[in-house]
Amino acid sequence: MTYRPSRVSQPRPQRERPIAAQLAALNERLEVAERQHRQLRNTVSALGRELGATVGSPCVHCEESYLLIKDGSMSCPRCGYRESL
Repeated sequence: MTYRPSRVSQPRPQRERPIAAQLAALNERLEVAERQHRQLRNTVSALGRELGATVGSPCVHCEESYLLIKDGSMSCPRCGYRESL
């Protein structure tokens, strides 16, 4: 009879466990950030409608804010860029 070692799964090395835990924690943080982003986007859109403005594309000058479109002009609340339509 020939000896054949059994295929018992080996425990993962110690260093893989913290990486898996870090990945799970990072995934949770990403899901929370995405949920908050959706909430803020919905709130900003609703505020724009209440004020008679529309949220446009990202500002072409600073790229740190979206343009607000109101009364025939586009303006950036971050850098002050303004252009008429």
